[in-house]
Amino acid sequence: MVRHLEDHDWHPVIFTVDPARMDGITDPWMLEIAGDRYEQIQTGCLDGRKTRKFGIGDLGLRMFVFLFFSLLKQARRRKPALILYPVPPWYIMVMAPFVKWLTGVPYAIDLIDPWIYKVDPRNRKARLSQWIARRLEGFVVKRSSAIFAVSQGILDDLAIRHPAIKKRQLVAVPYGVEASDFGSITIKKAIGAPVNIRYTGAISEAMLPVTDTLLQALKLVHQRHPLSVLFTGTSYAPKELARPVLQEQIGKHGLSPIVTENPLRVGYREALELSLGADIQLLFGDTTPYYAASKLMGLAASGQPFFAFVHRESFPFSFLEELNYPYRLGFLPQELGTPEKIEELATAILRAIDGKDKFQPIDTAHPVLAQYTADAMTKTFANTFKTITHD
Repeated sequence: MVRHLEDHDWHPVIFTVDPARMDGITDPWMLEIAGDRYEQIQTGCLDGRKTRKFGIGDLGLRMFVFLFFSLLKQARRRKPALILYPVPPWYIMVMAPFVKWLTGVPYAIDLIDPWIYKVDPRNRKARLSQWIARRLEGFVVKRSSAIFAVSQGILDDLAIRHPAIKKRQLVAVPYGVEASDFGSITIKKAIGAPVNIRYTGAISEAMLPVTDTLLQALKLVHQRHPLSVLFTGTSYAPKELARPVLQEQIGKHGLSPIVTENPLRVGYREALELSLGADIQLLFGDTTPYYAASKLMGLAASGQPFFAFVHRESFPFSFLEELNYPYRLGFLPQELGTPEKIEELATAILRAIDGKDKFQPIDTAHPVLAQYTADAMTKTFANTFKTITHD
């Protein structure tokens, strides 16, 4: 958004963690393509290597005090029209009402992922986190001026839990795409067998029933077309803590010879290079209908073939259906793992492989896709900002 906000009459000031204190990888190319039409304020953060000894790794908790006082100081000095809290990390939302009370500056929330979600009941730490979330979510959202989310389903669930927020601006804004990001990347694909299939991105617990079905389908596909399948960046954890997510499933289905998993996260440019170097890229969702698939618009604008296996009631499915995209298959959770669905999925993937050399890229000017560019996404945010600040 920082490339476009000034075109819509907003000047962005970004608060971020000192890179020396971050667990994640640095991404200089991301900074380069973001341009220079914004200000950046770096805050401190507790060292994750030390705080994990006490069971605290969450970035929102480690940066909380530093961000709170930095926001408070800058809000009092600059008197901004609005503060936007993009989450996760979710715990930073807790400071929002207090900063508002102390400065008078209204705030909005951007739910990139929902704060409340199902967790494995055996995971005591996750259960504690959700216990806290259920007690604090209402306190935060009821005092916001607007709530954005990457899917309407997240907003609908939120409104069920907190009916009072229906009086607020509730705006679904799926991830946009900056098509120019692909312009500076040139990839030379290998020709011939095996067919190169890739997925780049984290895999959550709710995705595992989907990946299990997908892997079984790929096993069937491999009987006809030799495959080389690569999953990259599957873990949410930082480098020293990242562990394979799919190892058990890969071993269970005897797919080790053809499926490779690299759990380490990669930078944005490398992610694009990995995807563009594939014969077929993969897109799959989880078992919830509100899953928004952050890579959806990027895949659509990439000019390369991809195969989508997503919830039939989700936005990605309806979006691809509206585009009449040929290589997609929807599912309902109860269908996952059934022999019929595995066979149907294998057949659909084979159809994508057979058609990959004749693939017709999606026109980025197509009206269905054009409304989800980064600029169009930014315009939606900016117009809502104007409404809630009466500018």
